[in-house]
Amino acid sequence: MSIKELAPSQKMSSFIGRLMVKRELMLALFIVLFGVLASFLSPYFFNLDNFKQVFIAIALDSIVAVGLTVILVSGGIDLSVGSTIGFAAALIGMLFQKGFPILPTIIFALLAGILVGLINGVLIAFVNINPLIMTLAMMGMARSCSCVISGGYAFSSIPDSYTAFAAGDVYGVPTLVIVALACVIIFGLLFSNNVILRKYYFIGGNEAAAYRAGIRVEWYKFAGYLACSIFAALAGILLVSRMGSTFPSSGSGTEIRVVSACIIGGCSLNGGRGTIFGAFLGMLLLGLISNILVLVGVSVYWQGIASGTILILAVLQDALLNRRKY
Repeated sequence: MSIKELAPSQKMSSFIGRLMVKRELMLALFIVLFGVLASFLSPYFFNLDNFKQVFIAIALDSIVAVGLTVILVSGGIDLSVGSTIGFAAALIGMLFQKGFPILPTIIFALLAGILVGLINGVLIAFVNINPLIMTLAMMGMARSCSCVISGGYAFSSIPDSYTAFAAGDVYGVPTLVIVALACVIIFGLLFSNNVILRKYYFIGGNEAAAYRAGIRVEWYKFAGYLACSIFAALAGILLVSRMGSTFPSSGSGTEIRVVSACIIGGCSLNGGRGTIFGAFLGMLLLGLISNILVLVGVSVYWQGIASGTILILAVLQDALLNRRKY
């Protein structure tokens, strides 16, 4: 039966069903509607400086979301990204305190991320340890490493030439935002169009079929966890540049925010679905919600309830879409 032969109510149901599948389109429309509503709640919302602060606030999490989207699409999860940020940040603070130059310090921080990714990737992909358990264990281990390195204290001996990067801008656009958008756009396009990278969708959708199709699933999973940790280490490097100091708790809570944004943006915990652009839109929505709550004077303790409600609605939509398949 063609769509022309459907009754009006069935046509509308079919249209709504197709629209629901376009999570990115729905999310973009919702963000626009939310922005219109927020402009009535606070006269300071529609302000260029305010939007700049929102994008700065979500920049580092957006970088982490690039790597985590790959993991979620392949059917895995990584709860250690926040601790990896803290690990890299603590290492940077310690090395700067010992007088290391900037370039070697950055390289060591990236190597810290690579180390975390190697351990996660090998044990999950080749030893078949459950990703939730493995990355939960790594979350505690990496956080402990940051505490051991720092001795539980903050590092503030950060060179001005290092902090100048995060404080800079290009034609009024903060450098942090430029780096984040570059990561989202470049890797978003690659992940959506590159034939090799699109195999992650096949793996997440049906891992057994991917094996039978000749896809080297273990190596794809390994590469995914390695990339995810590198992006987390990059976020740690930029975090120190932005804050001008490091703390043992740096990056704490990042995993919850980023996983929430990815799911809101269309990723499924069952794998096989999601895009980097969708994850960024999810992050933008959470950032706008936090921003308007601050502008209208709502206590920060309510922000978790607001973002949690949005997350539940996103998961509910995901469950309804899966139910329609059967």
